[in-house]
Amino acid sequence: MTNTTGAPEPTAGSGELLHPWRRIATQLCPLIGESGFCALFGRAVHVIGPDHAWLAPQHPCRSPDQLFNSLEERMALVDGERAVAASDALLRTFTQLLAALIGERLTQQLLATATATATADTAPGQQKNAQEQK
Repeated sequence: MTNTTGAPEPTAGSGELLHPWRRIATQLCPLIGESGFCALFGRAVHVIGPDHAWLAPQHPCRSPDQLFNSLEERMALVDGERAVAASDALLRTFTQLLAALIGERLTQQLLATATATATADTAPGQQKNAQEQK
């Protein structure tokens, strides 16, 4: 079962919460670079910091993989509901910041591509059929 951001419910574990982030990074890093992704992610963490101070990284981000490993470790230290709430807030804030930088339409296209990639990974036949029906 998933929530509004496509992230799994608390019972799925903190590692599952990172799947959307990995897909987004795959789409954005070729465009804005790893340091640009880390900077934008860091800004989103800073914005939601008052409500989710435990998310603040201990070390500066050097790469998305390092960032995700650190994020998974921090999320594993809190209960599932807090981890999901933080992930939702982080995804929402990251998306808003990205839209402010590159525009709403391009942001939607990039995130739709990341979502389509996830759908293709989980159900290749369903994705192909959906595209053929358009």
